[in-house]
Amino acid sequence: MLAGPWLYVVSIFSSAFLIFGVQPMVGKHILPWFGGAPSVWMTCLAFYQTALFLGYAYAYGLAARVPLRLQPVCHVLLFAASLAVLPVLPADAWRPTPDDDSTLRILNMLTANVALPFVLLAATGPLLQFWFARALPGRSPYVLYAVSNVGSLLGLLSFPFLVEPSLPLSSASRLWSWSFAVTGVAVLACAVRAARSAPGPSPASPSEARESIELGRLALWILFPASAVMMFMGVTNQLCLDVASVPFLWIVPLSVYLITLVLSFASERIYRREVFVALAIVSLAWLLVTTAHGPAQVGVSLAGSWATTAAVYCAALFFGCMVAHGELHRLRPGPSRLTAFYLCIAGGGALGGLFVGLAAPRIFSVYRELPLGVAVCWVSTWAAIRREPTGLFAGRARRVAWACIGLATGGAASAWALEASAREPGTVLVERDFFGILRVIETPGTTPFVVLRHGTTRHGLQYRNLPLRRIPTSYYGQATGVGLLLSGRRETRAGPLQLGVVGLGIGTLAAYGREGDQIVFYEIDPEVVRIARDSGHFTYLGDSPAQLEVVLGDARLSLEAELAQRGSRGFDVLVLDAFTSDSIPIHLLTVEAFRIYAAHLAEGGVLAVHVSNRSFDLAAPVARLGREVGLGACLVVNEDAPRLLSEAARWVLLSADPARCEGVDASIARLPRRAGRALAHAVPLGGGSVGDASVWTDDFSNLLGLLRYRQSAHVRSRSESP
Repeated sequence: MLAGPWLYVVSIFSSAFLIFGVQPMVGKHILPWFGGAPSVWMTCLAFYQTALFLGYAYAYGLAARVPLRLQPVCHVLLFAASLAVLPVLPADAWRPTPDDDSTLRILNMLTANVALPFVLLAATGPLLQFWFARALPGRSPYVLYAVSNVGSLLGLLSFPFLVEPSLPLSSASRLWSWSFAVTGVAVLACAVRAARSAPGPSPASPSEARESIELGRLALWILFPASAVMMFMGVTNQLCLDVASVPFLWIVPLSVYLITLVLSFASERIYRREVFVALAIVSLAWLLVTTAHGPAQVGVSLAGSWATTAAVYCAALFFGCMVAHGELHRLRPGPSRLTAFYLCIAGGGALGGLFVGLAAPRIFSVYRELPLGVAVCWVSTWAAIRREPTGLFAGRARRVAWACIGLATGGAASAWALEASAREPGTVLVERDFFGILRVIETPGTTPFVVLRHGTTRHGLQYRNLPLRRIPTSYYGQATGVGLLLSGRRETRAGPLQLGVVGLGIGTLAAYGREGDQIVFYEIDPEVVRIARDSGHFTYLGDSPAQLEVVLGDARLSLEAELAQRGSRGFDVLVLDAFTSDSIPIHLLTVEAFRIYAAHLAEGGVLAVHVSNRSFDLAAPVARLGREVGLGACLVVNEDAPRLLSEAARWVLLSADPARCEGVDASIARLPRRAGRALAHAVPLGGGSVGDASVWTDDFSNLLGLLRYRQSAHVRSRSESP
């Protein structure tokens, strides 16, 4: 007797596990191809939500239109067709070119490689619950929805904690494919059992038979899941912006979202309307207070802890989604309307996902998806409570309760309405594209300066007045590792400099160029190029006497293509400045990438890697990669040096010629001293200092292991003001 129910439980659990196990796996695989931008994951989520809806629509149509005895036949035919697209990881032929629209490329790629298996797995949940109700009448199928969400949650958590640290992506993909095949067989067994045990019409009580779906309830079935998806995708955007765009931090908000589904549908006694509405209001207020300093200061105002930043957002997400999903559970219909109910849930999720992933980046110049999601949630909650007032909302205190909900709704709708102007005084330009939000901010005073900020990360600072305008600043100043390297080269009076730079910023390193030098910048974001070169806000590129070239596109793909077409660039110095942002492009930190860098270096050339980062400690992995390709390494750390316009930074210098790294010591000796100590110091990296660091490849990396719990005392966040 127990074999029947447990077969449904195992099948629905494993299918949900696979659905949410494949999402971060495919996302991580394609993330490097698009510069590590958070929008990659947002686009993936929009696709997954839409595919989920298609799966639920298929389940609804199969259950409503196809006789039960024929449903296993239809399912097995689609299942057999889905085996043809395995494994699900897109091949290298899908890598984008600079002319591709990134969003369309991702959607086409996922459609060709992931869509059919994902849709079939998505259909499993509602189908199994429908078949469960047919085979085992009298038992509530909604418990299986909680089981499904537990499987989804464990599938998500398994990737960063089990799969990513221990398996290459290719192996994980093969394991997923075999698991998909086994799960498919189990699902088909459930379909056959249901067809044999309940061949007659679907059982329904007289009240259920008369039940119709009124328009108001139908709207709430769509609006609540839409608002929940908007909130979790909005929080994901903020975490990727403030911490890092990595699978672990993609998974945190999605896990919170799934936990609320599990709790809301597991038991009617868990969701208490008055309690969770009050906690949602408090958590929203906490979020507003802690982010009141603006996006430039979020990471700093929260004591420099990425964990605290995540906790603030996730607390607001948890209680907001508990309200949305708790009210959704209260509105659930009888089993006869089960597939229609889940179809509306999936449709609402798809609408929310498409809005955040595709529409919002084209509508808004800043991130407004989170407050809009919160506002939709509160308006829907207000409508649901009006339909069925209970507790405080039906007693004498209902006016106070309604006032609180009104304040929460108004606060959510207006708190971020003036985000661009209110949070960033001096903002003169705001641009949003696939790679994020760019702001140009002017600061007046006796020494006015202008800053380019990408999210919470500063990508360059330039003073307005001569002669400061032509002096390199911040993390590229003369006291920093790259400044010491380039200044020392000038002292030796070597020939013309061949300099390559991965990451344009505002073009600060062009200030080191001299007549006859050649400097090549590689930049993936066309908006960054436009702002640095053509907007009139920055002049480093225009002021430089060197011969400059800007190559648009992913740096690794561009360098690889150049190597194949024209051979080595012969760079005296190749600078990698793509890791200080909160979105770490992993594909630039693999042994395959470092072989390309080494091939582009001249004899005795130096690879200079900027590893200042508030969230990750990259020095040891970079040195380990250098050792793999025959480059010795040293870490150069400097303090703030305002007189030299230099801020605290960490640079790893790698070269096959030990003298090139040792020469930095001579440059350090020429720096002025502060209180008897040097402003910078160089530490060789080798032997035991990097022996435990794993070698990252295109198939294996583990960024989670490098997360700092708190900001290092000697390295200030790039988001701090100068």
